[in-house]
Amino acid sequence: MIGHSDATFFTAPATNPRMGARNPLSTCLSGSALGMGCRAHVANLQDVRFTPAQHGSHPSRPSMQSVSSNILAKAGDVVTPSARQGYVDAFRGLLIAHMALDHASLMFNAGRAGEELAAGAAPASGDLLQFLTRFTGVPVAPAFFFMAGFMVALTSASREQRGLPHAEVTRRLILRGLVLIAVDALVMGLPRAAMGFYSFVVLSSIGAAIILLALVRDAPGKVLLGAAIAMLALHPLLDVSALPLPLRAVLYEPVRSGAFRSLYPVVPWAGIAVVGFVVGRGALQRREPARFWLGLAGACLALFLAIRLNGGYGNAYAYTKVDSLAFWTFAKYPPDLPFLAWSFVAIFAGLAVLWWVTRSGVPLWLRPFVIFGRVPFFFYVVHFYVLGIAAAAVHTKWGLAPTYLIWLLLLVLMLWPCAWYYRKKRDRPNWVTRYF
Repeated sequence: MIGHSDATFFTAPATNPRMGARNPLSTCLSGSALGMGCRAHVANLQDVRFTPAQHGSHPSRPSMQSVSSNILAKAGDVVTPSARQGYVDAFRGLLIAHMALDHASLMFNAGRAGEELAAGAAPASGDLLQFLTRFTGVPVAPAFFFMAGFMVALTSASREQRGLPHAEVTRRLILRGLVLIAVDALVMGLPRAAMGFYSFVVLSSIGAAIILLALVRDAPGKVLLGAAIAMLALHPLLDVSALPLPLRAVLYEPVRSGAFRSLYPVVPWAGIAVVGFVVGRGALQRREPARFWLGLAGACLALFLAIRLNGGYGNAYAYTKVDSLAFWTFAKYPPDLPFLAWSFVAIFAGLAVLWWVTRSGVPLWLRPFVIFGRVPFFFYVVHFYVLGIAAAAVHTKWGLAPTYLIWLLLLVLMLWPCAWYYRKKRDRPNWVTRYF
């Protein structure tokens, strides 16, 4: 809860066309995303050549169709064909899309269930549609951390192959992590500060994970994977009660009241980023990693069933019947073992499917969201303020139907600004666009 520019899920490739051809490792970086469900925009994509936009005269009274076509035509150069595979940004675009749905639900959905705190009771499931709206987002936050590590592996290898000194790559990664923490505190944290508290949430936790990876990325993959699995599997045994509150909140214990709060402590979330790093490094050595990822998805599914059916260690919430919604209700803060196992099923299966789908090019239904996959950090910050201002203005909540409508409207509204920002990153890069 982040790109090609340096190494985190919430950044995007700032490729300057004047820099010439890419090296082979850059083929692992990509661009695509989830279809918006907006027929007018998708239909217009059929007439868009995904090449740099042509700037010409515009009619004095453009129709709605011409306006829509013009926006997408200008955005089209975001999806220019390249030697790069499309699965990475396709995956990131899907995550961004569902993240926006969850945040729209948080602010406008009166029927949204409470937070899945491991230390509390399981939230009421509500009706099936409410449950599915939340449940389908289970892998989103873990996938953000996973892709942060994945991109550290890809971009650091690419930069070093281009001749950037190892120490400079490390310095940039550390700076990237610090920028994420600073943006979380100083930009995203403004509304929280106005309410009198600081919260260590997703950007801060990902920033800390990036810094950790910058320092340990030279370790053997087996060592890193073993440490990550230990962090994920054994974290329910941690006891941090003797530590001072701020340190407990940052390291492991979600805190939801007081002046210092947290939702995404470093343990176990950083472990997910380390797994992503190891998998990303492995992707550089495999010509067709999708089969391997699909095998990992199957293994994680078997692990999920073993943990959840047993109902013992690692399960924060009990259930009475396998065919009940309670069976599929997991703790997220911190994530219990069924939550983690199910998330890895979705992550590996999603990467495998998207690798196959995009290997011959980005399909039409994915193209509208390629922009979001390229500038996810920009999308994340802007969409939160758009939703927050709208929620403060209407000061009311509705049901699922209005929430989904608001979500789709948000995606449409974010399309042009994200396309503009991507072109700016690519064509006129500077220090700000490199790290934001």
